Formats: sequence, C-alpha cells, structure tokens
Amino acid sequence: MKAIKYFFAGALMLGISAQVMAQDVKSKIDAITKVIVSNNGVGPAVKDAVKVFVKENKKNAEALAGLGRAYLDIKDQTNALKYADMAIKANKSNAAGYLLKGDMAAINDNGGEAAMWYQTATQFDPKNPLGYIKYARVYQKVDAQGAEDMLRKLTTIDPNYPVDAEIAHMYYSNNKFAKALENYKKVDKNKLEDDKLTEYALAAYFLGKSAESLEAAEYGAKKYPRSAGLNRLSFYNHTDLKNYDKALQFADALFNRSDSAKFVGRDYLYYGHALKGGGKYAEAIKNFQKTYDLDNTQTDVLKLISDSYLENKMHDKAVEYYQKYIATQEKKKASDYGAIARIYLDLAENETTQAAKEAALLKADQAYADLAVAMPSNESYSAYQRAHIHHMINPDIKKGAAKPFYEKCASILEAQAEKDAGEMTTLAEAYNYLTVYYIQNDQMSKAKEYAAKLKAIQPDNETAKQVLSL
Repeated sequence: MKAIKYFFAGALMLGISAQVMAQDVKSKIDAITKVIVSNNGVGPAVKDAVKVFVKENKKNAEALAGLGRAYLDIKDQTNALKYADMAIKANKSNAAGYLLKGDMAAINDNGGEAAMWYQTATQFDPKNPLGYIKYARVYQKVDAQGAEDMLRKLTTIDPNYPVDAEIAHMYYSNNKFAKALENYKKVDKNKLEDDKLTEYALAAYFLGKSAESLEAAEYGAKKYPRSAGLNRLSFYNHTDLKNYDKALQFADALFNRSDSAKFVGRDYLYYGHALKGGGKYAEAIKNFQKTYDLDNTQTDVLKLISDSYLENKMHDKAVEYYQKYIATQEKKKASDYGAIARIYLDLAENETTQAAKEAALLKADQAYADLAVAMPSNESYSAYQRAHIHHMINPDIKKGAAKPFYEKCASILEAQAEKDAGEMTTLAEAYNYLTVYYIQNDQMSKAKEYAAKLKAIQPDNETAKQVLSL
C-alpha cells in the first residue's frame, strides 16, 4: 500500500514537473522574443542572449522553434529557418520545427509546401493537434473535404477534442457559412468560447437565418455579457425580427456595457431602425444622421430620416430629407415622385381645415403631374393617382373632379396591346367612375357606352348590368 502511495505521489510530481517545464520554456521564449523584437534582431544584446538561450536549450525542440518564431516576427526568415532546422535535429518526434517551417511557407504563399510540412508534423508528432489544424487551414481552399477529413483524425488522438467546432471555424474562415453553421450546430454551445459563439451567430446571420443567429448570440451574450460581438448580433437579430424592445436592450449593452467595442456605421444604422420601430423617432433620426455622417455613400439613410420625420408627423422635414436623398441620385425614379406625394397625402389626413387639406392634396397632385412629364411611360399611373386625389378634393361624382384623369388613364390603357391584371383592374375602375358620372348627369348613351366597356372586362359587375338594363 505504501509503495502504491509513493508511486502515485511520484506520478503526480512528474505531471507537475512537466507542466512547470512547459511554462518555463514558454517564459524563456517570451523573454528571448522580447530581446530580439525590441532590438530588431541585431546588436550585442541579441547576440549574447541568443548564444546563452541556444546553449541552455540545444536539445529542446520547442525552445529552438520558439527562437525561430521570434526571428520570423521580425521577418528574418534566414534565422527562422536556421532554428527550425535545429529544432527538428534536436527532436524529430516534436512537431514544433515542422510547424515553424510550414508557417514560413504559408507566409511566402506556398500553400503546397506549407501543407507538406504540417502533414509531416502529424506523422512525426501525431498527438499534437496543431499539425492537423494548420494543415486544414492552409489546405481548405484547395480541398475543403480533405481538410475536414484531416481534422476528423483528431478524434483518434482525443475522442473529446471539439473537432466539429474546429471544422466549423475552418469553414467560417473560408466564408463557407452554410458548412460552418452545419458543423457549429453539432457542438454543445456550452463548450464554445465567445469567439466561436460569435462565429456561430455570424454564420447564421450572413445566411439570413435571424432566428438561429439570435439563439446562438443570445445564449453567448448571457454567458459572456460583456462581449461586443455577441451583444451586437443579439441587437441586430432582434431588430431584424422586429423585437424592438429587446433590440434596444442589447443596443444599450453594446454601446454601454461591452468590452473593447469599436462602433461602426452599421451599429448606428441598426440603432436607428430599432428606435424607429420602437416609436422613438427623434432618437432614430440622430442615429440615422450619424450613420450618414460616417459614410455619406449610404444615401438610402436619407430616406430613412425622411420616413422617421413622416412617422413623427413633421412633414416639411420629411419632404426636405427626401429631396436631399433625390439630390444624391443620378436621376429620379418613379417611386421618388410617389414618395413625395405620399408625404403630402399624409399631411392632408392630419390637417384640420378643409383649405389646408386641399393645399396638401394639390401638392401631392403636382408630384404625380411632374412624374407624367418626367417619365411619359408612367402617364397612365400618374393619371390614375391624380384621379384619386381629385376625388378626395371633391368626392361628388356628379361634379366630376376626377373625370379628366380617369378619361386620360382609360385612353392610354385602351391603346395598349397587352395589359396585366393590375392594369385591367385600373381600367375597370375608370370605366365604373365614368359610367356613374354620366348616369348622374343624365347622359344615358355615354353611360351605356362605358357600362358596355366595363361589362366586357368584368361581366359580373353590378353597375354595368344595371345601367345596361335601363
């Protein structure tokens, strides 16, 4: 029993000793690296320190490769290669030298040679996972499946190694987000660090899978509440899913309670969307404006500012910002005229006097009149919209305020050889209005003329049937 006791004590000390040795080598490598980098690899201080280091570690492959990496840090590949070779000579069964030579080849854009050295590392030191990982990362663009197969070999070394996470990271690094997400979903999220959880959420986000992205991001944000990346993705996804209250909570976490957060225009853009969705229009406008100030090529933000002013019933500002948006475009689109008209239509709904309502409606009418002049191909649409507006100004069909516009719309559509379903509905509406107008003005022949046209395209139309039966 006593012998067994001492055996376990010895084994325990051996494990501690190995750990201390590893830490000691790392501290020595850190020290020599500092000397080499701070002196750019030259001078008596470097020469003397390196001489002592090599003498003390001439049989330690890890230390010699670490020395080589210090030279690689200052782009001295001659000395990096020298100490990589010394590391291999000191211990052929240690991966450090092969990995260093692989990294040098990778730096020199020689992927084939890098893969060869990494594969060599796996052959001579099969229990070191870095050889498999580095091989996969350098080989993934050439043969992603081959790289994945190499990583899967890690399970033969350690059945508990997080291979799926490593494979997911590989695919993510290569912008293969679907494969990255597929593999991240195989991993217990509790075993993922914040950087991997961020990748998990980003992969889903880039694929437009907001719910899956949110699940990973929000889980990560609970585990790492000061992670800027995880708070940001929780914020973005809640905004995309229109969960505006939650979005604003995570926006606050991103802007005020995240470590090392660097903010970008997209953060303010999303913040504006979340605030607008939450009915906080003044704050939304400030953030949209900040987005535009950071990047004035994002001209669509001016439309968002206009929309926010419109939601806040500040119609003059809404028009002002929409006009600013139009000024940034090479030419106007039909939808731009419609957008200006809609602002004035909304203004008309909110005016309290008939005169003010009519003034707003006439401005909307002018926007559609301008559309017909600027883009004659939209003339029938313009006439149709103007008919609606003039009917709002005077809904008495007998007075016929909308009549000339429905007539214009109908004549244009009648001349078209082909009409889509929407245009047929518009034409029917015009015929219906004109039929009723002529009935109310006791012009039966004209009323029946339009009723016949209406029945031809809508056989079951009750107005057409009644008029034709008279």
